[in-house]
Amino acid sequence: MDDVDFTPTAPRLRAVLSLLVLNANRVVPTSVFLDELWDGAAPPSARGTLQTYVFHLRKLFEQALGESSRHVMREVLVTRMDGYLMRVGDGQFDVREFECLVDRGAFELAAGEVEQASATLRRALDLWRGPISVDWSVGTKARAHAARLDELRYRALLMFLEANLCAGRHLEVVGELASLQVEEPSQQTVHAMFMIALHRSDRTSGALTVFRRLAERMREDLGLRPSGRLQSLHRALLAEDPLLDDRRLRIEPLLDQLAAKW
Repeated sequence: MDDVDFTPTAPRLRAVLSLLVLNANRVVPTSVFLDELWDGAAPPSARGTLQTYVFHLRKLFEQALGESSRHVMREVLVTRMDGYLMRVGDGQFDVREFECLVDRGAFELAAGEVEQASATLRRALDLWRGPISVDWSVGTKARAHAARLDELRYRALLMFLEANLCAGRHLEVVGELASLQVEEPSQQTVHAMFMIALHRSDRTSGALTVFRRLAERMREDLGLRPSGRLQSLHRALLAEDPLLDDRRLRIEPLLDQLAAKW
């Protein structure tokens, strides 16, 4: 059964499933389903239609899990006073595991445990198999949850790269940072990390080129200059400041110290 895809194809049925999954182990009120599915204009028949959607989802769970309808109703997709709850156990739901691993990795990185943080955040990122499957034609709450998870993944990636920089693996992260600064051209912290990784890889001239191109693009597109901290980093690179090689410092403290110095 592992090769069988039980994901529903009907847009509103997928939307119901998305809301349940993204709120796993929490009751989703009926009012939320009605607002999401009918954009705040639910017809009189909406509650009955929602019950039909839940019935179809339970049938899919019966097939996917090989469990009885009684088990699914009591232990998987449960009816509450005014809503529905999808129960998920530890390790059964990638989103919850992902969130826990990101929190743990952030704690480890803050504590200076860079090797542990790198390994933990790598595990978190490995759970990410592609864009979150949300039907974008129905409702806003599921889309908001998906956007929050996308942002959390971005934060996890930055922390992972930072942990590896602090661990001395600058050569390993240069390629990832090169791609990321193209994907996120306005994120100056990413440019700073890329410049530092290049410098620590004996490519200081490349780091200076990154700054020059960013400054030119900001001037031409926005009429702005890079932040004061990034300009201080640029001056530190020109002076080959030894502080740039201090792996004990995370990115933000390093940039702060360079700004105070340069």
